[in-house]
Amino acid sequence: MMAQADYAKADRAAREQSDMMQSDKRVRIDFQTEPSRYRHWRLKVDGEIATLVMDVDEKSALFEGYDLKLNSYDLGVDIELADAIERLRFEHPGVRVLLLRSAKPRVFSAGANIRMLAGASHAHKVNFCKFPMRPATASRISARIPASNRSARSTAPRPAAAMS
Repeated sequence: MMAQADYAKADRAAREQSDMMQSDKRVRIDFQTEPSRYRHWRLKVDGEIATLVMDVDEKSALFEGYDLKLNSYDLGVDIELADAIERLRFEHPGVRVLLLRSAKPRVFSAGANIRMLAGASHAHKVNFCKFPMRPATASRISARIPASNRSARSTAPRPAAAMS
């Protein structure tokens, strides 16, 4: 259980981080990237199959004040993911299958980084949630799969909750 002093210390650190991220200093975010510059993803294309491996670098957060533990993500991770998906769409139109994997054992992603969100300004949170990868990712990917393949039934067993 966390002691009172630990709560106060954590609260003070969160306030300092919030002040830093919400200050008038504007940080320029570069949305231009390419696979050789990725810090959080590895993309491999082999014929009709592409593999995208999530391996978030804990120390490569977009802002100071938080680490990206357990493949949590911030806008920097999303920028690279968006770039990889767009490259597959336009540079590799023959890709029919995209495998998303994690390089971390026993976890794919912890989700959005809570410390980043706690310290972000309202405007940054709104823009983070509006970034193109939410929820458009699935529709962008499935739009590339021919309808004949989308309707095919899988032979893999379905979870009990999904069975009809």
